[in-house]
Amino acid sequence: MTLDADRISVERWTIAALLSLLLAMLPAVAAAAFVPVAYAPPVALAIALVLAAIAAPGFARRLPREWDGLRYTHPWLSALWLLVALLAIARTAGVALFMVDPAQAQASAYWFDEFYVRHNCFSGVWKAAGLAGQGVANLYDPEHYTGMEGRFKLDDFLYLPQFLILPRAGIALGGGFLELRALWFAAEGALLAATVFALGRWIGGDAGRRIALLMPALWLSTPVLLTLQLGNFQIAAIAMSLLAMMLFWRERPVLGGALLGFAVFKLFPGLLGLYLLAARRWREAAWTIGFAALYSVIALLWMGTQPYEAFFQFQAPRILSGEAWSFLWLDGLEPVVAINDSVPGLALKLDVLGVAGMTPMVEKAISWVWTLAVFALAILAARRAQAMSRLELVSTWLALLALAAYRSPFVPDHNGLFAPIWLWLLIAAGTRLTPPRIALLALAYLALSAVLPFGGIDLPGLGGRLALSTASQFVAIGLCLWVVLRRPQAMTVPRAAPLPTATMSMG
Repeated sequence: MTLDADRISVERWTIAALLSLLLAMLPAVAAAAFVPVAYAPPVALAIALVLAAIAAPGFARRLPREWDGLRYTHPWLSALWLLVALLAIARTAGVALFMVDPAQAQASAYWFDEFYVRHNCFSGVWKAAGLAGQGVANLYDPEHYTGMEGRFKLDDFLYLPQFLILPRAGIALGGGFLELRALWFAAEGALLAATVFALGRWIGGDAGRRIALLMPALWLSTPVLLTLQLGNFQIAAIAMSLLAMMLFWRERPVLGGALLGFAVFKLFPGLLGLYLLAARRWREAAWTIGFAALYSVIALLWMGTQPYEAFFQFQAPRILSGEAWSFLWLDGLEPVVAINDSVPGLALKLDVLGVAGMTPMVEKAISWVWTLAVFALAILAARRAQAMSRLELVSTWLALLALAAYRSPFVPDHNGLFAPIWLWLLIAAGTRLTPPRIALLALAYLALSAVLPFGGIDLPGLGGRLALSTASQFVAIGLCLWVVLRRPQAMTVPRAAPLPTATMSMG
């Protein structure tokens, strides 16, 4: 081997250093969470720099040699990538600072918006876990969530009881809200990054390498950073589901079942269970059901029957009747309706616009029609699975998850746009770039990053907000439908044969 063959190019050193620093902030936040707040920021910075310095050389050696010379062959794209990577690091550093020191709200993703500064989805999960430990009869009662935890307004708990296993484990280890909030951020971010890289490696080829290269663009987007900051389980549920499906296709059903069996407690990933049955993946479906049952037993033995009784007697009827989201129909909540990416929520948007006949019954009817449509799409996609490349498979799984999530009566835009912006990454990675396609991808990225704030800056009126949010919503839904309905480009192969890694075309 010659000396030149051992040499690591400037491009690979740069990419490795910046990606290492971006990802090193996650364990740094987790470690600094247990340091006194006054010392947490410098400790987190020191840990991130040390970890990045350790990881970068090995990372650089593993990057593909095809990236050597990119600054000469693609100077403008190289400059754009450098800018995006630096912006992703800067914005992530700000959110990381807010995680270790809640007083540093000026560094958060939407620092100008008082609602997002004070909102934290994980607060409801943490509160519910504490109530379960106290043996409270009905931990779903909204009265438990009317107060504050520090600067954060408590969020309602809407999940299944089994979900409390994770926060209960954190509390049992002595973590308080602020420590667990930071750990939750780090864990979800690490899971997302690991899933992006694992899927890219499994897809392979040019598309797989581009997935890793485009990761900073995904990370920079507001749906990703804001959802990570808020601590919503949406990111983890989708990442776990995609990892599980990849493992199923790698004939590793036990580990895949362990992941999907927990993700289904978010409810919408349960659509992949129907997909597995339609694809005749009986073993994978069985392992998923088995692990879901195991987690249910663990939660029952740990927390008793009261959380289950409260769910079935109090919360489930409120969900089925729509009472849990009845607040959306109240006067004065039109700005919340405007940022709702839910498909049934279109009835509320039309009601706000003055369209007659838009009632909760119409909303419920739309939700069931959409449910049947998504079921049909899942069955169609499963029947085509053998004809798909790995890139097409992953894109289809992600699109189905997004479409299933839109069935909920309320899907805030930061949640609703997360899966589509990830889908954008997969499409961009598999696209042969031409100037028109680059322009189309740039416009799609902007549309799928359009999380509307509630205040802090000059905002358009209600009509403008509805128009912007709905346009972004339609781009997201249209992208997902296109991915599921388009004809697979790969040749049909036997199930046991390795699937090709063909790219997708935008044309």
